[in-house]
Amino acid sequence: MQLDKKNKLLLVGVLLLAFASYKLALEKTLMLKNETQRLTTQVEQFKDVPNKLAMLNQKNDHFDSVLGGMDMVDTSVQNNLLRTLNQESSRHKVSVIDFNKPHVYQLGDNELNTYSFKIQGDFVNVLKVLHLLENKGNFGEIIHVGLEKKKDYRTKVQRLEAEVLLQMVR
Repeated sequence: MQLDKKNKLLLVGVLLLAFASYKLALEKTLMLKNETQRLTTQVEQFKDVPNKLAMLNQKNDHFDSVLGGMDMVDTSVQNNLLRTLNQESSRHKVSVIDFNKPHVYQLGDNELNTYSFKIQGDFVNVLKVLHLLENKGNFGEIIHVGLEKKKDYRTKVQRLEAEVLLQMVR
């Protein structure tokens, strides 16, 4: 029985010694190893910062050139839309029949401006003007195009009219 008690005490002593050695030596070492790995990954991330900054500057220059290419002057959006519409319509042999003032709708903090206008011409040229209008300027998106074929009975000429609704969120 005496030997059994000594073995139990020896086992408890070994366990206490293992726990104490972990607490006193190994815990701090493992914590410092984790900290070293974290700092090493941060150093690797910061090595690439100048390259990322250069890429961001290039993107900024590219976006500035794109915005400059949109040919937007600091006048009202309605004037810019009408000017762009006139330029594109004269280039594609399409005529602007009607241009109404915008419908303004408050939606929370945002303001929806809906511009309506009618253009007349053949189908392909009307589509070209609408495509350029939506992609060239920063006018928003075309939400509706109503095409109507009309016939002038006096001259017996048919023409295509497109009623367009263009919406912009401000």
